[in-house]
Amino acid sequence: SRAGPKDAILVFSVGGGDAERNVSPNIVRALEEGKKRGLKILGIVGRDGGYTKKVGDLVLIVPTIESSTITPHAESFQAVVWHCLVSHPRVMLQANKWEGLERAKRSLA
Repeated sequence: SRAGPKDAILVFSVGGGDAERNVSPNIVRALEEGKKRGLKILGIVGRDGGYTKKVGDLVLIVPTIESSTITPHAESFQAVVWHCLVSHPRVMLQANKWEGLERAKRSLA
């Protein structure tokens, strides 16, 4: 790709990757490449943030509330953020399904 200093990588991960333990090596490699190209590294991760926290410019850590639910808590928070991003009027190409149906219903009334 042509990614460069005006671009960013946004990581959604439960653990953020770990180079030493070879956990999520694809994330680690992507972040290494991003750093080489001067990209901003952003992340929303659980646990201790892993490699993403280590090299990131802005990384939100979803706190561990209960050790038996680390994954669902991290992924639930990530889903809320993701939906907010893709539903923002500046990037949305078409209305969300249910919201679009409600608007159509109101316009017919």
